[in-house]
Amino acid sequence: MGGLGWLVRKYGLALDNLLSVDIVTADGQFLTASETKNQELFWGVRGGGGNLGIATSFEYRIYPVGEVLAGIVLHPQSNLTEVLQFYRDYIASGVPDELTSGALVFTTPNGVPVVAIYMVYAGPIEEGEQVVKPLREFGPPVVDQVRPMPYMEVQTMSDELWPHGFQNYWKSNFLEDLSDDAIDTITTYSTTIPLPRTTVIIEHDGGAANYVSKDETAFNHRDESYNLLITSLWADPAESETNIQWTREFWEAMQSFTPGAVYVNYLGAEGEDRIRAAYGANYERLIELKNKYDPTNLFRLNQNIKLDAVRTM
Repeated sequence: MGGLGWLVRKYGLALDNLLSVDIVTADGQFLTASETKNQELFWGVRGGGGNLGIATSFEYRIYPVGEVLAGIVLHPQSNLTEVLQFYRDYIASGVPDELTSGALVFTTPNGVPVVAIYMVYAGPIEEGEQVVKPLREFGPPVVDQVRPMPYMEVQTMSDELWPHGFQNYWKSNFLEDLSDDAIDTITTYSTTIPLPRTTVIIEHDGGAANYVSKDETAFNHRDESYNLLITSLWADPAESETNIQWTREFWEAMQSFTPGAVYVNYLGAEGEDRIRAAYGANYERLIELKNKYDPTNLFRLNQNIKLDAVRTM
């Protein structure tokens, strides 16, 4: 379980708002985990993925959201370096937790390469207009689609970027910062994207998600502000090698800008070292829970927490 989303900076991760969960464990027990029941299991499932059991129900803290100020502004991809530098400086100047935002590099349906800044302001619309005004004025953008909209509409805002039926290969890492060198590397690789369905995402997280201590839940990475996600999509399986190689080379070129941390929900089948990177200092505690609740590694079709001490079936 993780929970990066449109409201992460205001309300934290989805797992930070979990109140209780019902779980069937590997030996068939039906347990409820919360702050007062099976506390260690509750700690583990908040970030530990499907390693400890099968969740059958969740109880969440929820918030009234209603209408938000949301959308994207588009710039020509030829201005990518300048847009990312401006965006970094804008974030560094201090933004309220009500604003969750990031940058996207993609190709529009009519074949135009662009860089976009997306934003969701979950607060009074009038206040939001002032907060995002610099984002809407810089450039200026060639397209401005920011407007008040129901929060449910926000949930569909990026659907067209990741349609069904395509080959996929993703690589990701948190970033220490958006330094000029990091931006230059992103620009260099973004100009050589093999096919137009590929999208590069730079998320700005933090806010309320960072107000929870790193050992309070199994989710460890609460200090990183930016998250890089490279999502390659293509239709023809014959083009797999080209797209996978480009994605890996881009990701490798970004390694000097990352603390070695990765969001577990952005991992593919990348090996134990990457799983350890996803859990950081909390990994050893998760091993103890894995040995307690799933000693035969029944739940293994996931980002699997295990050592030699875990007996595989």
